[in-house]
Amino acid sequence: TNEEPMWAGGDAICVQTGDVLDRGDDELACFRLLATLARQAKKAGGALLLLYGNHESLNAAGLFQYANPGGNTEFDKTIGARIDYNYGSNRWRLQFAGNEPSRWASFEPGGLLAENLLGNMLVACVVGRTVFVHAGLTSSHLRDGNSVDEETGKKKYGGISQLNEEAREWILKAHHGDNNNWGEYNTVEEVIATAQNRAKVASKTMPDCLGGGIGASSPVWMRDYSQPNDKEPKNPKANAMIAEALKESGPDVQRMVMGHTPQRNINAALQGKAWRIDVGASKGVLGGTPEVLEIIHMGGENDEDIVNILTVDGDRISGKERSVPDDIIMDFFDMKR
Repeated sequence: TNEEPMWAGGDAICVQTGDVLDRGDDELACFRLLATLARQAKKAGGALLLLYGNHESLNAAGLFQYANPGGNTEFDKTIGARIDYNYGSNRWRLQFAGNEPSRWASFEPGGLLAENLLGNMLVACVVGRTVFVHAGLTSSHLRDGNSVDEETGKKKYGGISQLNEEAREWILKAHHGDNNNWGEYNTVEEVIATAQNRAKVASKTMPDCLGGGIGASSPVWMRDYSQPNDKEPKNPKANAMIAEALKESGPDVQRMVMGHTPQRNINAALQGKAWRIDVGASKGVLGGTPEVLEIIHMGGENDEDIVNILTVDGDRISGKERSVPDDIIMDFFDMKR
């Protein structure tokens, strides 16, 4: 059950590709379920890995425009009320200037959930011959020295391990400085200025691998491999881009699995190199029918991977049946008519 989940995957490795947040009224309940399963999976010899999505990045930066009112209430009742009790006051809320203090205190760098939850989440990971990421990876995200911070002179990227380390270092540090949990302010203007600085510092220090916005090319925001949904990507360079990214991801990495852009069902594009698995299952998105991508490492002939889609009806559909049509091929046939 959701209240008492039990890991049944044995030594399997399950990857959740981000965007648990901003999808409904039970966000903390979802994270609690996932954390419980992750602990059980580890004891069983398996793993449940959580990736950052762009909505986790938004929440960490104090940007809550996509949050559900019911979700905010969940944070307030579960976390905010406890803090009120511990301090014997609600004046700690002032430092957030009315911008969802319970949510903000939970997800900001150095916040209440930074070490135990967000610090254990990944930007990307490689399992067998598959690289997993929320939105996508390019070779520029992965090559050493490709991008340099103008202020510090440090490399911004440098392989998947570097991406993950940058995210972890950032989320564990309270970049805004000390909290003012006793709400000692002299004016309303001081309260507002403090909250604005809190948000500004978080955004300014956020590593490129988590940053961006609509149209950005970061690993949690890009859509070059997933848009439009259920069709081949519109970016004419997408095939070359993903081929280079897979090469940089590690030896014999053959496919990239991503979420971010909701599809009608799980599908593969770019000759099977891009698997798009976000089916908008949450009621906060599309209310789509849940599906799971199953990859059996070296389970086929000549040690090839077997890729299937598992459905809520108990069906196992071969991944070969879920390749989207190649527009170039379809155009060729249209010319023949």
